[in-house]
Amino acid sequence: MKETTACAHCGCPVPQGREDGFCCAGCVYVHDLLHAQGFDHFYDLKGGNALSPVPPQALRERDYAWLQQLAAQTAQAGGETEELRLALQGISCVGCVWLIEKIFARHPGGLRVNVDVVHGEMTLLFQPGVFDAAAFARDMQGFGYLVGPPHEGGERKQSSGLERRMGVCGAFAMNAMAFSLPAYFGMPPDFAFAAWFDMIAAASATLAMLVGGSYFIEKAWRGLQAGALHIDTPIALGIIAAYAGSLGGWLAGVEGLKYFDFVAIFIFLMLAGRWAQQAAVERNRRKLMRDTSIPESVMLPESGRTAPLSALKQGARFAIKPGQSIPVACRLLSPRASVSLEWINGESEARQREEGQMLPSGALNIGARSLEAEALEGWQESTLRRLLEARRPGDFRDLRLERLLRWYLGIVIVIGAAGGLTWWLRGAEAARALQVMISIFVVSCPCALGVAVPLAEELAAARAEKSGVFVRALALWKRLTRARRVIFDKTGTLTLENPVLADALTVSKLSTESRIALRTLVTGNLHPVSRSLFDALGPGRVLDAEVREDIGFGLSLADDKNRIWSLGRSPAADARLACDGVPLADFCFRDQMRAESIEEVGALRARGLSVHILSGDREEKVAGIAARLGLEKEHWLARMTPEQKARWVAGRDRDDTLYIGDGANDSLAFDAALCAGSPVTGRSFLEQKADFFFLGHSLRFVSALLDIARVHQRATRRVFAFSVSYNIITVIAGLMGHLSPLAAAILMPLSSVATLSLVAFTFRVSKAGRMLPAPSAVRRQGGLEGSLAAA
Repeated sequence: MKETTACAHCGCPVPQGREDGFCCAGCVYVHDLLHAQGFDHFYDLKGGNALSPVPPQALRERDYAWLQQLAAQTAQAGGETEELRLALQGISCVGCVWLIEKIFARHPGGLRVNVDVVHGEMTLLFQPGVFDAAAFARDMQGFGYLVGPPHEGGERKQSSGLERRMGVCGAFAMNAMAFSLPAYFGMPPDFAFAAWFDMIAAASATLAMLVGGSYFIEKAWRGLQAGALHIDTPIALGIIAAYAGSLGGWLAGVEGLKYFDFVAIFIFLMLAGRWAQQAAVERNRRKLMRDTSIPESVMLPESGRTAPLSALKQGARFAIKPGQSIPVACRLLSPRASVSLEWINGESEARQREEGQMLPSGALNIGARSLEAEALEGWQESTLRRLLEARRPGDFRDLRLERLLRWYLGIVIVIGAAGGLTWWLRGAEAARALQVMISIFVVSCPCALGVAVPLAEELAAARAEKSGVFVRALALWKRLTRARRVIFDKTGTLTLENPVLADALTVSKLSTESRIALRTLVTGNLHPVSRSLFDALGPGRVLDAEVREDIGFGLSLADDKNRIWSLGRSPAADARLACDGVPLADFCFRDQMRAESIEEVGALRARGLSVHILSGDREEKVAGIAARLGLEKEHWLARMTPEQKARWVAGRDRDDTLYIGDGANDSLAFDAALCAGSPVTGRSFLEQKADFFFLGHSLRFVSALLDIARVHQRATRRVFAFSVSYNIITVIAGLMGHLSPLAAAILMPLSSVATLSLVAFTFRVSKAGRMLPAPSAVRRQGGLEGSLAAA
């Protein structure tokens, strides 16, 4: 298998066919800009860290009116300095922090910038009236960083709450350890401060229970109320047993029942594992800002005020800015409008609408001017609201794991109770029999799994990021191992978001002056032709001129020499560039599949997976793509509505479907599939509800993701096998009466270290030893069964 080349800027795989060492034109532009402006030290600081690719769409002209308004509101406080918190997209390493500080420093009035890489935010301290926030945002955008409104508090609150619990319980664990160690080293029971030491250890464990133990106990209780068992149930059992035994032993004066240090340390380690498990996922969730093409409010022309979408009622008149989605089905009041229906049916062609015609909910205003319309329905009845508010299930119930935990808990409780009862019937003191029972409950708690599984999640997510894939759901890896069917949307998923020039030389043959004029015409326009030409031209110099749009006919501008440059219709092509009416170039476009789509679909089918296409696009377009991929007629469908896609998936899914799509018409199908992923196209909202999203330009990541899921499965199975062996040995030792609090305190961290090492070893060997076969090897060995045998 041919070795992949990493992009010289972002480190993502370079698609086949590109010979410049970059994955896209955006990365070329940012790479050259960094060197041109003397910021090439950025690459020294970046080291081997992978960055987010910079698609050309991210460098297009953006509307920062919201930022100017936010900065003005901040400045109304009247202070000499003001502070502004913003969301930030594109940061990933210390090099990004260094670069942002350098960019900020060259803007007048900027005093200090603090970048929070973990939470995807930055805080600006500036002088009101001097600092231009919008100019700083545009400058940042040139280097591939996008600025947005500050994040809502929900996600941060959950993350910071777990961080606070972990930090506080860490302090309690240190206290409990410090005041318990003297007893392990022979401190006599009548030592002058022995009672105080016990009291401090007991207080530390009690506080750890209240702060951290309650986290697991509450989750376990909610699961039991819902009739479900998960990993928190045995953890809660171990915590409660150890704490109750310790409290009883302390009050009764029985030294063998004191597990206070174990309780505090155990809670801290479990919280640390859970935090590590969620941190990467929440970090990936914050890598992308909310899609600004979906308005939070609309302008009401009659009153001149804005109103939230929830206030939109039938008959209301409202205005939609360029680049924003139409929230409700409406009747056009403006003379003309240019809209895109690609979210609805997957077709990228622009549609022209005249006054009085209907506009569907979810259509995108791709014209250069705002349009006015009359609502034909309220926001509560709109299709866009239903698609936006549809949410994939937050929790994935693994029924096999629940059955296993049910048996596990039953066996542990029976063995523990039987062991304690046996000791008591054989003449042992009640305290001794109770110690045997509690010790079995404590050492049988799956503490090793509680820290090893989060490490496996982190290693798997880190490996996925090297392929440009970012995980947003904790249960993704389990789901992927069950996938037997892969469904692709067409436009923006199997194909690139925008059509491409049929002849790339058409642009390169233009003079420098013509390319600058053409770039100026298309930079701020969302028409598919403009987007495609911008991708072909790449970012660069533009003219200081006003671009005018004649809807349905094209764009024009007058330069400083009073020449009229125009981009409009052509009788022989899709578009024509002219200067003073003289044709300079005709442009033809075609749909282009993502790099290595054909190879990837072939590799998936060789694994034994069933591959399908569900598209809202026209039949002839879908048929052409399917033919190139080698898919038979029964494996693709065209002209499908969102409801039809969802019904098709739901009717065939047996908890074994992976769905990959990017448009609003895929939203309902997302919810019907076992797991779902989305490319980041710049105007989609599905990456905010997908189990994972990808930033690259190639589809080769799908096989890589399935391979990572298998390595993750192998690592967790090895950890489970170790835990079973460990539990058998420790339970036997407990039944024999050899498990003291000291032994439990020693075994618990040792077992955690062993399982962490086992996980790290599994991932390291799978990478260095190439345990996973290449697609060609899978094909030779007979599909999925052969690949599993080779692994």
